[in-house]
Amino acid sequence: MNVAQTNSGTPGQTIVIDRRDKGGFFRKLGSTLLIFSLIMNFVLISKNAKIGVGSLDETYVAGSILAGESKIAIVEVKGAIFDGVVDHAIKQVRQARDDKNVKAIVIRVDSPGGTVAGSDQIFREIEILKEKTKKPVVVSMGNLAASGGYYISAPADHVFAEPTSWTGSIGVIMELPQIEKLLKTYGVDFTTIATGEWKDSGSPFRAMTEQEKRRWRGIVDVAYQRFVRIVAQGRKIPLKQVYDLADGKVYTADEAKELKLVDEIGYLEDAIDKAKTLAKMTTYRVVRYSKEFDLESLLLGASTRKKSTSAEVEDVLTKLRTPVMMYMMR
Repeated sequence: MNVAQTNSGTPGQTIVIDRRDKGGFFRKLGSTLLIFSLIMNFVLISKNAKIGVGSLDETYVAGSILAGESKIAIVEVKGAIFDGVVDHAIKQVRQARDDKNVKAIVIRVDSPGGTVAGSDQIFREIEILKEKTKKPVVVSMGNLAASGGYYISAPADHVFAEPTSWTGSIGVIMELPQIEKLLKTYGVDFTTIATGEWKDSGSPFRAMTEQEKRRWRGIVDVAYQRFVRIVAQGRKIPLKQVYDLADGKVYTADEAKELKLVDEIGYLEDAIDKAKTLAKMTTYRVVRYSKEFDLESLLLGASTRKKSTSAEVEDVLTKLRTPVMMYMMR
């Protein structure tokens, strides 16, 4: 409220004039909506601007600083190979594949493995890159390149392991929790209604029959056979020899080199130098890809939205009920 004082004809008398802004609320609301609209337009423009030029930013690592120079791209596969890691790895591989200035790729692997499906998706993208572009692919192993981490390394043209790297762990694992006894301890009964004798196979709420164990063992064996074939083909090792070492064992870098699972002991810089040689490059710029910054999710608070307790319980039950095959080091 704005207050103005004025003298009237009567001495000592003050007249107060109320100038309250009746439209202030609506003006503030309109300004807020306008600002929000401008921000959202900026998000959409940013997204559209990425079309055709790749969705990931490049960070300069080493080499020439000239913008038009030929590039060696570092593709990072870091962490357990689940949804987020898989998606980011695939985006990196595709961007390196489609960028004509990228002449060679170094895949930096630091992973204990992950799901069979996720590992195979990354492997497929690397195979497509090699078939379509003939760009050399060199792997540089970090602390771990085990199981699924080795699965995606096998098709590379050259593989480096650091002196302290662990690799191998060639095999498949499927873990099926069994909580029937726990439920009985607390007096909990769990009734399942299903169509067909196999529909609840693998349920954590009852013991598995011998017939079911044989069935799941057969499914796991299919994934194992694929793993062994990929190693044999990628590393050009006789199939029998791969079977001998594909028992889930983790190998040191020296052991892996002796078994021909890796080509050399060396660091990331050595892998970059090898990529340069294979691509017959004289001058080059080394880049790595950054993860996407999702401004829209940040503005809407999607990344910080906490799940309700019931949703968390549902997630746990879903994971318990769903058998998952993994190329994972244990």
